[in-house]
Amino acid sequence: MGRLTILMACLFVPSAEFARAHCRETADSRPPAAGAQEPGGPVLSGRVLIGDLPADSGTVVLHRVSAQSAGEIDSVAVGEGGIFEIRLPEASGDETDEVFFATIRYQEVLYIGEAVTARPEAGGPYVIQAYPAIPAGPDASARVRIRNLFVEPLDPGPGWAVADYFEVGNDTRATLVAGEHGPTWSHALPPEGAGFRVGQSELSAGTASFSDGRVHVSAAMPPGEHLYLFRYSISGDRFSVPMEGLTGSMELLIREPAGELAVSGLVNVPEVEIEGVRYRRFAGRDVAPSVVTVARGGTGGPLGSVPLAAVILTLALAGAGALVAARSQGARRRSPAGRARRAVLVAIAALDEERRQGRIPEDDHARRRTRLLAELDR
Repeated sequence: MGRLTILMACLFVPSAEFARAHCRETADSRPPAAGAQEPGGPVLSGRVLIGDLPADSGTVVLHRVSAQSAGEIDSVAVGEGGIFEIRLPEASGDETDEVFFATIRYQEVLYIGEAVTARPEAGGPYVIQAYPAIPAGPDASARVRIRNLFVEPLDPGPGWAVADYFEVGNDTRATLVAGEHGPTWSHALPPEGAGFRVGQSELSAGTASFSDGRVHVSAAMPPGEHLYLFRYSISGDRFSVPMEGLTGSMELLIREPAGELAVSGLVNVPEVEIEGVRYRRFAGRDVAPSVVTVARGGTGGPLGSVPLAAVILTLALAGAGALVAARSQGARRRSPAGRARRAVLVAIAALDEERRQGRIPEDDHARRRTRLLAELDR
């Protein structure tokens, strides 16, 4: 799968560090929870870690999910050293689309282990990785690793339709949460924009808000990378893109035909064709706080004030456009029997659990679940 593939609707995948699953056959004297399967299947043996240390309490919940249903089927208390054992139902038939995974809620944040089948492969112990929660603030904040801005001129114009992708990285060893300093993460969006909304990504509509020209994210952010998508429209021929902090990689892709354009703040790099559609590209690396401007008319792409590192982008980014989108597209088009299918099923169950906890509204839950189920049919 080439890296120059655009995906305008991103796959929701829960954010957690995963370890491979290990199950063994054993007799289990623990009485099953209500609704649990009768003994007879393998036992999922695992450990809950809080950062680098074993958990000393908590409840591990086993989930079963398929394309038709999802729900909790058993639970067990975490033992000494963070250890737990929980029985899986026996596999029915040679093949099944059912998968199982275990979760734990720690400091009001849900953490999800890797998906396994009723006949899992042998490997290391099953690990549910959780982290201490700390309020985001000046001394604990996420950074923008990658930003991809896809812009389509409206026909008839004037105006633009925008899909604004952020890959945001939490490099701490804690989960960032909203606190007295404000939201978990916030970033300025084009002041000319209107109709801001959350696209299909890790975020639900209830975990992001828009005010004063900014997006404010309240969702918890475990360590690692997180993909956010925001959609909006711009009515005029000119707009500006605020760049805050140090952005690791920035790409502006404008769908052709766009006519004459003047772009400042980024380097004009070779255009790219994606699935038969041509995009004009402008890029920058290690972009310092600045403002990128785009205007119809003009004679094409003045450099403006660009960090020196951006000059090498024609080499560094050649063939690497739309990096975030390529990752999502690549995962989406793997074999349905592979890891991607399991990830979609886990996403469905996690979404159902969030709805059960009352953390997302019913209409948002139904819309996102329908989209995830559609992934299973591709």
